[in-house]
Amino acid sequence: MNLIYEINELFLELPVGKSNEKRSILKNINLTIEAGKIYTIVGASGCGKTSLLRILGGLTNKSTGQVFFQNTEVTAPPAEVAFVFQDYANALLPWRTVEKNISLPIEDRLNPEECAARVKEAIRQVHLTGREHDYPWQLSGGMQQRLQIARALATKPKVLLMDEPFAALDAMTKASMQDELLKLRDETNLSIVFITHDIEEAIYLGDQVSIMRGPPGEISQSIEISLSQHRDQLTTRGLPEFLEYRKSIHESIKVN
Repeated sequence: MNLIYEINELFLELPVGKSNEKRSILKNINLTIEAGKIYTIVGASGCGKTSLLRILGGLTNKSTGQVFFQNTEVTAPPAEVAFVFQDYANALLPWRTVEKNISLPIEDRLNPEECAARVKEAIRQVHLTGREHDYPWQLSGGMQQRLQIARALATKPKVLLMDEPFAALDAMTKASMQDELLKLRDETNLSIVFITHDIEEAIYLGDQVSIMRGPPGEISQSIEISLSQHRDQLTTRGLPEFLEYRKSIHESIKVN
C-alpha cells in the first residue's frame, strides 16, 4: 500500500472570541489515503470537513495528533499539494488572462519556456484550448472552475484537495465536471481528497467515502466503493449497488 497521507488521532480546537474558551472542531480523526485514489468526505454543513482539508493542506495547525504527508509531518503547506476551492470566481484574478492565471503559482520559480509548457499542458488537460487569452469574466462557471483546476495542475501536484468544487454549478455542468475529474485522475494518477455534502457525488467519484458527523467533526464510518473504475452518469447511478451505497450513507448521516 502506497500511502500519501496518514492521519492519527487528530484533534482541533479553536478559540471562541476573545475569551480563553475553546471550541472543539475536530475529534479523533484517523484516516489513511492511498496514492492514485479519490477519497470523498461527505457530511452536513458545519461538521468540520473544510477544517480537516485545511489541516491536510498545512493551512491550519492541528491541536493534537499527527498528520503525515509522504512520511513527513505536515507543519506547513506541502509543495506537492494543491487546493481547488468552491468559490472559483474569487479564486481567480479577473485582470489576468487564462494563461496568466494558470502561470501565477509557477512563473517566479520556472524559466519562461518551462512555465509556458506547463501552462499549455494544463490548458489541454482541462479542455480550455482556444480560450488562452480570455479573461475569467468571459468564461462560464464551469470553465472558470476548469481554470482553477488548471492552475492547480500547473504546479504538478501529487494531491488535489477539493472543497465542494462543483457545488455552485448547474446540474449538467456538474455531471460533466465529475466525469472530467475521473478522466483526469486516470490520466495523471493524482490522489484527490474531495469534500461534498452531496451523497451521490461522493459515491460516484469516490474509491472510498468517509462519513463525517459533528460538530465536533469525527469520521463515523469509511466505506470502500466497489464500483467499476469506468463510471458513467446513467449506467453507474442506476446500478443496484450504487443505490444501496446511497441508502446506507443516507441512513448513517440521518442517524448521526
